[in-house]
Amino acid sequence: EVDSKYDLRKLIHSIKVGVALVSVSLLYLLDPLYKQVGENAMWAIMTVVVIFEFYAGATLSKGLNRGIGTILGGGLGCLAAAFAQDVGGIGNSIVVGTSVFISGAAATYIRLVPRIKKRYEYGAMIFILTFNLVVVSGLRAEEVMQLARERLTTIVMGFVICIFISLLVFPIWAGDELHDSLTSKFEHLARSIEGCLEEYFKVDTDKENRP
Repeated sequence: EVDSKYDLRKLIHSIKVGVALVSVSLLYLLDPLYKQVGENAMWAIMTVVVIFEFYAGATLSKGLNRGIGTILGGGLGCLAAAFAQDVGGIGNSIVVGTSVFISGAAATYIRLVPRIKKRYEYGAMIFILTFNLVVVSGLRAEEVMQLARERLTTIVMGFVICIFISLLVFPIWAGDELHDSLTSKFEHLARSIEGCLEEYFKVDTDKENRP
């Protein structure tokens, strides 16, 4: 019975992922939406693919990690890119290289800390990715800000679609899975104890009936 419930949940999860991907693909398919977001629509699709987990809680946690990592990486990346543009010349490359090295090394070290690795490793990875994409883009500071804002907007769209479908459409919670697992184990334990008691009383009755 537990296996059949799990198989049904897998089917429901697969359908929900398909619906989420179709919904976010409308950013590409519908001309009015495409004119607003353009090629940045792919970030919304990538968000759905990477954060939509089997359990609703895991989807929410991963989505928050991605959002925090994107905001921090994009914000600091914009500041570093703007500073590099102000320096100009050969100093531009030096500032970009130095900032990439410091941010990458620091974020990698932090994500290896056990407490951080357990809950925020994905956010640290997204921070590194976003920071490097923004800083190394080589665009003017105004364009970097606009690019970061547009990508953040599409990521938020993908996140909202994931959370809406995951939490409101047949949500699958890890607690329910744990409850079913514990219930099944207790049922097996009860049957085992019942069988042992029956065997014990059967043996005891046989002793009493002996001449």
